[in-house]
Amino acid sequence: MHRVLIITDSASNPRSFPESSIVHLEETYPYLLRKEFNDSTFWQLSYGNLTTEQLLSQAISYLTHWNPDYIIVQSGMADCRPEAFTELQKNIVSGMSGPLFRYLRKHLYNPKLIKYRQKYRVTERRFRKTLKKFKSIFSDSTILWLGIASGPNYESVRPGVNNRMRNFNAIIEEVYGEHMIPMQLYLDEIDGFNDDGMHWNVEGHKLVSDLILKIINSTKSIDF
Repeated sequence: MHRVLIITDSASNPRSFPESSIVHLEETYPYLLRKEFNDSTFWQLSYGNLTTEQLLSQAISYLTHWNPDYIIVQSGMADCRPEAFTELQKNIVSGMSGPLFRYLRKHLYNPKLIKYRQKYRVTERRFRKTLKKFKSIFSDSTILWLGIASGPNYESVRPGVNNRMRNFNAIIEEVYGEHMIPMQLYLDEIDGFNDDGMHWNVEGHKLVSDLILKIINSTKSIDF
């Protein structure tokens, strides 16, 4: 029996909306993987809208003593997507009253403002530092990192996101090498995104599960 840690953003979670993109828990790729490796112990950390540093800090704080054999990470979109405001500016706008701040709250995610301002939530330098730290702390674990990906319509919602994803995926590949899985390539082939262009549909989850299984089963060093 092996210990498997799955760390993800919201893309791995079930979806109850919209109706055309419903994904049940039993159809998510972490659940499908558990079914295949029912003799192994799984632990899953999945949180929406956290940066990779915030997400990985949960594992660093609580699971290093568990020493997982294998770690599957799917994170980075919250880090790389362009923003209209910095986190500090968002907090100020959200906490203040008055007509100006009410107006700004309505436009926190306005694509025109995002295209114009192109703020970073996490810099490339900090992202790289986070990935290297995690790799160092879990040096005895085999880490598979799912590359950042989005649907064809997400660029219109977050102008500049495609270029950012390429840059951040290059950092993931730099740090994790062949253990970085280029999800954009695979998901594009089957139209694996749901209507929001960020989360995955049933077909996308099935593809991810099959892909990870194929990698695991073809790698002699990974033996479940």
